[in-house]
Amino acid sequence: MADLVIENLEVHFSGVVALDGVSLNVREGEVFSLVGPNGSGKTTLFNCISGFVTPLGGTIDYGDLDLLSKPPHSIIATGISRTFQNLQNIPYMTVLDNVLLGNHSRIGNRETVRRWISRRQRELEEERALEVLDFIGLANYEQKYLSGQPYCIQKLVEITRALVSQPKLILIDEPAAGMNDQETMEIAKIIGEIRDYLGITVLVVEHDMSLVMAVSDRVCVFDSGNVITIGEPAEVKAHPEVISAFLGESVVA
Repeated sequence: MADLVIENLEVHFSGVVALDGVSLNVREGEVFSLVGPNGSGKTTLFNCISGFVTPLGGTIDYGDLDLLSKPPHSIIATGISRTFQNLQNIPYMTVLDNVLLGNHSRIGNRETVRRWISRRQRELEEERALEVLDFIGLANYEQKYLSGQPYCIQKLVEITRALVSQPKLILIDEPAAGMNDQETMEIAKIIGEIRDYLGITVLVVEHDMSLVMAVSDRVCVFDSGNVITIGEPAEVKAHPEVISAFLGESVVA
């Protein structure tokens, strides 16, 4: 089992406590959501998993791998990919070329040489990228330039690029930010299908509680760098601290 296990994670920024002894585990094959107000530590946790932030203490293990011993560029080779709050796409490249960037982590010296010798290696990479674009619902977008595309399309391209690297665990940071209700429900459907049809474990940071409650197997609520509660959506929804701090009586009625 390749579970993600985080124990006693401690992160400070200039004396400000971002993560205060956080412990949680993400089970293989589940959709696990992190919720909480801005500044509660959710993205900091993502950055620790990705190797962009080095904690003062604690451990992060993925299966039998110690992620804190690995530099950021090697994390993806462990089977973990991610998206970001702010889009990391290149607007003046096509959708296909943006997605193909996700292949770079899987291309070694042998594949590079094959590219020089014949076009077949590039064709194989394009075939894989087109399959994932079709899965996400972006068939026929591959030759469109990303500049000028709707925000929802650009967000889906970023998720597609993360999937092309063939992860076992994908970290998706605020997928519904800036989306209308219809787009949010489409994102929720895609997240479920990533788990159900691709067999990929999904760790989500999200503020939209309708999406969180619709897709999550378990939910972790953060506040000020601390875990308030972890449980199934119905349990979390009924938790007194969650009701008063984040959801409000009208949401849980």
